[in-house]
Amino acid sequence: MQPYYAIKLKCFVLRLMMGCSLLLISAGIVVSILQEVMNSYDANSRLAYILGLLICALMIALGIVLIYQAFHFERFVFGRSQRSYDLLKKDMQDKSVVSAGNLIVTDQFMLLFSKHIFNMCKVIRLENVIACFENPVYGTVAKPSEYTLYIYDRDFKCHTIVLDAKQSEAGHQAKEKICQTHPWIYAVSRDTFLDRTMSKNSRRNFLNQIEKRKYEMNSTVNVDKEAEAEIDQMVNDARKKLDFHSILGKNKKDAESKKK
Repeated sequence: MQPYYAIKLKCFVLRLMMGCSLLLISAGIVVSILQEVMNSYDANSRLAYILGLLICALMIALGIVLIYQAFHFERFVFGRSQRSYDLLKKDMQDKSVVSAGNLIVTDQFMLLFSKHIFNMCKVIRLENVIACFENPVYGTVAKPSEYTLYIYDRDFKCHTIVLDAKQSEAGHQAKEKICQTHPWIYAVSRDTFLDRTMSKNSRRNFLNQIEKRKYEMNSTVNVDKEAEAEIDQMVNDARKKLDFHSILGKNKKDAESKKK
């Protein structure tokens, strides 16, 4: 859970700082306006006073919301879905969790830290991801100097993760994990993907193809699991029969030895 708590702490600190800053700034402006009204009131500036107080009220409300979000991280990330949080918490215990900069990838979820003021942590279920591409930028050495990961969800919204050279290998591992755990995700060419999804009809057709691939792969996995279960059952039955016959043979030998 360490990568998760790192993102949670980052969101907490930033929201708390922004919320407190807004409260302090707006309080200072309100005090200045009230002092001017009390000391040197100008009737022609009444509208300016009112607008200034309204803007300060909005800033105070925004600051309170940010501070509230800072202390209620899970509620704003997962909403009222306790099940999603429990699944994520369970996935975080797995050693196969990949952390690359502001990105965390588990078996079922992807957590992404963003600079959006109201949505600093995005939690995306990997089953809603339809495409994933990487774009390593190489300099004078063989190792990438910059690594960019493009992830598209079902709404064709692109989530861009830019990593430096130190995080490039972790970014590649994150991309591999996404594509291995969900093999129906399109990961061939970003240019081809953009060409195939320019219009609404083409996007609808692409989603249908993804759903078809997902269904076929899940069906194959289920068939393989059923076949493995049948083989295991046959092996267990054979072992039981062998044990039964061995017991019978042992009993016959004991009976013959007693007769003698």
